[in-house]
Amino acid sequence: MSFIRACFPVSGKKRLHRELIGAIVKMSIVVLDGSTIRSFVKDEEAFHRSIDDWFQRLDTNRDGLLFYPEFVQLLQMISWVVEPSGCNEGGEGEGGGSGLYDSVFRAFDHDRSGAIDLGEFRTEMKKVMLGMAEGLGSLPVQMLLEDDDSLLKQAADLESSSE
Repeated sequence: MSFIRACFPVSGKKRLHRELIGAIVKMSIVVLDGSTIRSFVKDEEAFHRSIDDWFQRLDTNRDGLLFYPEFVQLLQMISWVVEPSGCNEGGEGEGGGSGLYDSVFRAFDHDRSGAIDLGEFRTEMKKVMLGMAEGLGSLPVQMLLEDDDSLLKQAADLESSSE
């Protein structure tokens, strides 16, 4: 607590404390390995339901497509792409630049239409999840997840419900 006292004024400490407590309450601890994620992806009904839900939440204008600003929300929310400051500067932004977010957007936009449809989103999210599974391997890992809607949390929940 001395760090918080040193860095924040008294009124800021109380607000920060409430925010920290709120964040801790919403977190879940799960244990999973690569097979947990592979099983989740293999269960097409559960996987598509989860992916479709993410897609619907991101599709803010409800047109059935994700455009660059909507897609960037995903990257920022799930934090699987951390972009160094200035990485997208100098490009066109909105999906036309040369930054990391732009590259990921182009990988999802198979038909180069400038938007990601549900099929493209499902295909690429499957690759992302299977890549995570490969990276985790067979050793169990304990993870602290902020969001109950996390795909990893849903994978762990599916595994525990089938045991």
